[in-house]
Amino acid sequence: MNNNYIVRVVFFEPYPMGLGGNFLTQRMILERLDRERFYPVIMAPMDGVALDRFRAMGVECVVIPPSGALGRYGGAVLRAGVFGRLKSAIDLVRYNLHLARFFRTRKINLVYANCVRAQLSVGLAAWLLRIPVFLYVKGELSNPLIDRLAILSAKKVGFMCDFALENARRLYRRLIDGKYVIVRGGIDLPDIECCLEGGEEDPAVVFDRDNLNTVVIGQTYPLKNQMLALEAFARVAEEFPSARLYVIGDPVLEDYRPYLDKLKTVAARSDLDGRVFFLPWSEKIYVLMACADILVNPSNSEGFGYVVIEAMALGLPVVATRTGVVSEAIRDSVNGFSVAIGDCDAMADRWRELLSSPELRQRLGKEAQRTIFADYLIDDKVAHLSEIWSEMAVGE
Repeated sequence: MNNNYIVRVVFFEPYPMGLGGNFLTQRMILERLDRERFYPVIMAPMDGVALDRFRAMGVECVVIPPSGALGRYGGAVLRAGVFGRLKSAIDLVRYNLHLARFFRTRKINLVYANCVRAQLSVGLAAWLLRIPVFLYVKGELSNPLIDRLAILSAKKVGFMCDFALENARRLYRRLIDGKYVIVRGGIDLPDIECCLEGGEEDPAVVFDRDNLNTVVIGQTYPLKNQMLALEAFARVAEEFPSARLYVIGDPVLEDYRPYLDKLKTVAARSDLDGRVFFLPWSEKIYVLMACADILVNPSNSEGFGYVVIEAMALGLPVVATRTGVVSEAIRDSVNGFSVAIGDCDAMADRWRELLSSPELRQRLGKEAQRTIFADYLIDDKVAHLSEIWSEMAVGE
């Protein structure tokens, strides 16, 4: 690659309203991306807190709002009738023509789509101008039509872990073979080290250190299945009077707020009131983790599973469902516990083991930390991604 050649890359962020896994992945990439080789532009369909953070990093952000139902989330477009879906398809074409004009004017060389929705939002515009798109798949693919369109319109498809790749190849082997690459996610070591060295605690943390505190961290909506954690906790709470459960996270979309309300109602009705606490997401999430004794991740699906990796890096023992990176990072009973998705009995049993034994918690936590520090640091992953992007841009 010519040292004087700068790749102008658009990061399309379809979810700028939250600071979840998509934001975290992009933030870590942007912090480490060589600005002498790449000029990043964040593009989103609306403004939001994620764009505020990117602007504070000195990254250019552009908002190009779509028309019609394209700005709706939570599967609203897919649930629309035939006429509604046809109208959305027309709106999508119009939106891509608008994006194409922007790409041409700004001489964009590469597009990074951080999920299937992002790929569908920009794929046509990039195809019209022969701009290569790197689609980064961080979770399970489950919609045959949409997934196929996304994969076909991408130049290269990246996967965060073997679990995500194998799921995709099982469904779409012919489409993916020859264009996939694994670019594993990783942790931001300085943030972790700050907590390990005893960084400043968040005054909002209300954990009583005399109790056994478990945290469940993630956006509150059905896919994260916090309800499973409540059900499992109800089975072990009576045996361990000092056990406490903290459910930390927010419903990013208003459509998901009823789920949080339901969780609170179930906790109150199951004689767990006073032992289950609901806290909003905090910027000092690592501090919250470091104050806990156990992390439970009951999710039905994870793009990567950053919360699991971060907890392991902090030395917490983990009980997690086998989704995302859990399938490869956790060696059951060696550096944590993994259970089948939705298996309340297994989750309660493993949770009970951890509550019963401080020695087990310490052993699994130490081994978990060694695993993450050896295999899941972000810096070498970004270097790998940079080389892939350079080859894609020059190839075109």
